[in-house]
Amino acid sequence: MSSLQKRLKLLSFGLMGFGLLDVIAGVFMLVASPLAAGLTFDVAGEATDGVIAAEVLGIVGLLVGAYCLVVGVMGARAANNPRHVSAFKRLDLLLVVACVIEFGLGLASGQASWVELVLAVLGTCAFAYANKAHDEVVDR
Repeated sequence: MSSLQKRLKLLSFGLMGFGLLDVIAGVFMLVASPLAAGLTFDVAGEATDGVIAAEVLGIVGLLVGAYCLVVGVMGARAANNPRHVSAFKRLDLLLVVACVIEFGLGLASGQASWVELVLAVLGTCAFAYANKAHDEVVDR
């Protein structure tokens, strides 16, 4: 296993770990959403109830976190066989877009989380290393 493949596998494990954190945060936001009942957030010039914002972010966090776990498993498998990395690259690009959208939703509601930024950076790095590992195997 080359150093590029090891880095891709390490980044994939990082995606799985932070995906698990995102799932836990999503569950916490869903469970704790009644605590945000008195809060209102200004979204596009209108007051939005804090419960709705917390529930939406909780559901999105659960979905993105579960998707991160899937992408992490695909990345670890792609690190073992870089010739079959194309499915991982497509899923990884979608993950980065979903993380950026989730972070944007968090900024709009005033409840932004740093986990989404870390996931976007990990996903971007994993995509770059997947390309390099694939090119290295093809050149052999």
